[in-house]
Amino acid sequence: MAKRIFELPKDHELTKDQRMAIRKPAAGQYLVVGAPGTGKSVVALLRMKKYAEDAQMQFLTFNHVLNHANSVLVGDATKYKMNTAMSWLYELHWNIVGGKPETYDQDKMPEIISHQPDYEKLIERFKEHDADFSGLSLIVDEGQDLPQGWYEAVEALHVENFFVVSDQNQQITDQNSSHDELKDVLALESSDVIELKENWRNTTAIAAFANYFYTDKSSPKPTLPNKPSAYVPILYEYEKLNSAKEIILSSYDQDPSKLIGLIVATDSKREWWAKDLTKDEKTRRESPPIVSTYVSNQKNGVHIDFDQGGIVVLNDKSVKGIEFDEVFIIIDGFKAINNDKETLMKRMYVMASRARERLFLLKSSVQKSIFEDVLPPPGTAISIERKGITEQLELLKRIKI
Repeated sequence: MAKRIFELPKDHELTKDQRMAIRKPAAGQYLVVGAPGTGKSVVALLRMKKYAEDAQMQFLTFNHVLNHANSVLVGDATKYKMNTAMSWLYELHWNIVGGKPETYDQDKMPEIISHQPDYEKLIERFKEHDADFSGLSLIVDEGQDLPQGWYEAVEALHVENFFVVSDQNQQITDQNSSHDELKDVLALESSDVIELKENWRNTTAIAAFANYFYTDKSSPKPTLPNKPSAYVPILYEYEKLNSAKEIILSSYDQDPSKLIGLIVATDSKREWWAKDLTKDEKTRRESPPIVSTYVSNQKNGVHIDFDQGGIVVLNDKSVKGIEFDEVFIIIDGFKAINNDKETLMKRMYVMASRARERLFLLKSSVQKSIFEDVLPPPGTAISIERKGITEQLELLKRIKI
């Protein structure tokens, strides 16, 4: 398994806006907004490293995969307090009420449905126990995927210091907060909001494709990065599933230092692909890739080597905040939520923007994918001006295999 570069940038590699965000005082409320690839998680992690020794600081993320990736990226994660936002809240509540197994039913988190807290009752419970965490500072990654109730519950603990990074065009959960709602619940002034504009991650072609699915009417589309590439996103339409499998495995074989993300619609597809990719009878130049995956009920945690080459199979809910060198998206099997086109476009926006260098979509020629109705029509291109010359950049090539 080949080593890949997976590390935080040095201070001189940061933009002026990123340095400004990191250096904001440890105390206070701040919101950092920006498109995928603008370094929101990087800023949050570097801020944690800057202040962790001098402040009681807790770093929170949306999901377990992102929490694990951040732990790898930061280095010695044992020096820091890092968790998912919901796991941390549930554990904190259990400790505040002095939860015991024998009185579990009365001590457990009040919920509307499973895994969805009843925030009004939770706030009442925090006030009853007079819980005071005023000395705590929170850094929240992917803050748009937490509802206002979550923030209100934490504020009921007298927490006053929030550093939240967010992109409201990446809202793909039922419970979320817009930037206006975050500014309201955190009582932010305009000077407390920092916008990151430079895309570090994607090539121009990948960013342009992702921008096609940008739906946020309250702000302009992100600026395209000046990172030209010969690789335009490709939609492969296959007749046989083995053809899709071969494209993925041969791509890894070309460069085993690359980390490839394979994004699928469901857990059943995730499990199938994770197993099938290890069944490769073809003789190749390199050793077989390490194929890893994660499911939310996995009890022994996340075991994905983000600092090594390989293939990672995940569903779209687990890729928030993650980046891969190459991304393959199997667009078959996705289902629309209440026939909501905007949500569908946001899901593609999130998935496509995970790719750093190359992006591929795969679909069966005998199945109808709901994404076909929102993909750029054949031949769609945008104009890019570079060095005084206007070029036409095709958004998506289509190839039958």
